Amino acid sequence: MQINKILKHAIVWKLANTMLVFLINLLLVRLLGAADSGVFFYEITVLSFWVLVISCSLESGITYFGSKDNKTLSPLIFIILPLLFAQALAIRALLKFFTFSTGNFFSIIFVISNLAIIYFSAFFYAKKWFISLNIITCIINLFTILVLFYFWINHPGIGKEGNYIAGIYYYSLAVQALVLIGVVWFTTKKIKLTSYSLLLVTRDVFSYSILAFLSNIVFFLVTRIDYFFVKKYCTNLELSNYIQVSKFGQLLILIPTIIASIIFPFSSVNSNQMPVSKLQELCRTIAFIFIPITLIVILTGSWVLPWIFGKEFNLMYTSLLLYMPGFFALSIITVLAAYLAGKRLIKINLAASLIALVFVVFGDVLLIPMYSIYAAAAISSIAYISAAIYLLLIYKNRFQCNTFDFFYLKKSEIITLLNQLKKYTFFQH
Repeated sequence: MQINKILKHAIVWKLANTMLVFLINLLLVRLLGAADSGVFFYEITVLSFWVLVISCSLESGITYFGSKDNKTLSPLIFIILPLLFAQALAIRALLKFFTFSTGNFFSIIFVISNLAIIYFSAFFYAKKWFISLNIITCIINLFTILVLFYFWINHPGIGKEGNYIAGIYYYSLAVQALVLIGVVWFTTKKIKLTSYSLLLVTRDVFSYSILAFLSNIVFFLVTRIDYFFVKKYCTNLELSNYIQVSKFGQLLILIPTIIASIIFPFSSVNSNQMPVSKLQELCRTIAFIFIPITLIVILTGSWVLPWIFGKEFNLMYTSLLLYMPGFFALSIITVLAAYLAGKRLIKINLAASLIALVFVVFGDVLLIPMYSIYAAAAISSIAYISAAIYLLLIYKNRFQCNTFDFFYLKKSEIITLLNQLKKYTFFQH
């Protein structure tokens, strides 16, 4: 399947899945309330950081080497499954020193389920089964929405009486993990294994993943450490507003994230299918999409956001406006970094993340106590823009490409994009 066709199909399915995730998020906010949902999503962020640390970014190694040679996928299964069991024991021991509002059991479910989802999604990416992965996720998320919607209509106060709502969310992740494991297990051709072959695959995967891990851990801090400063210096209500702004930003970088997930396995194998000129074309497309979205946010955000989330979320609009340049820069970073990772240039991604992290930490410490979540949003934008400029300079010097070509849309390209938007609708797919 050609790269353009893969992108179109993957984007459509991922958009559908993201809308379902957004509805899950919205139902959780409505059921738990503004302040309690802020605490809930803050704890989810903390646990997500644990997932990132414990995973050691092994999914990067799985995707990279699995894309190059599908024969490595069979031994990788026999490495990952025992590893998940060991990680579950480690999480159980770690939770003796921490307390979460939903309890240790659900915390273990969240971490292990997400680890399994990350690892076995990488098998799908290595096989280039992008659409199948999204279909499975869509079905499970749709069922989760139906269950949450039932409780919202029939038992609106249940979220404040116990962990029922959190349990629905956590168990949906467990189901998704089990389905992905089952599909990979029964569709991967088993080959005869030796201790030496396992050792070689393990060495290669871990050596690649360690560098990816360092880059990902710093990047996670860049995009999430502001939560810590907002929680420290602001109220729970301000924290909840800010987290929803961040989640809205995740929607804005959805298409770049989809593009990046496809760029990575293709750029690691074949430079002809994914040249820098193709990367520039994709970045120009992102810029084209971002312009009308930004205008819509400016014109309607002041009343649409409180209407969707509730009147207590009236702080989101200004924060989102300050964050919009950063979200665009983050979109470009996501695509550029995926290509570099496929070329084993992860150290460059790490350097870009460190530049952004310095801006975020120093800026948040100095300004959040005075200017609240507005400062956090503006500082994050500056940090992302700085990292994007660094990566663009790297591309200019290493690949001898014109930086202007990453953003300048030709008239013919605009006409083509508009025609494709008319042709490829959700219902036609």
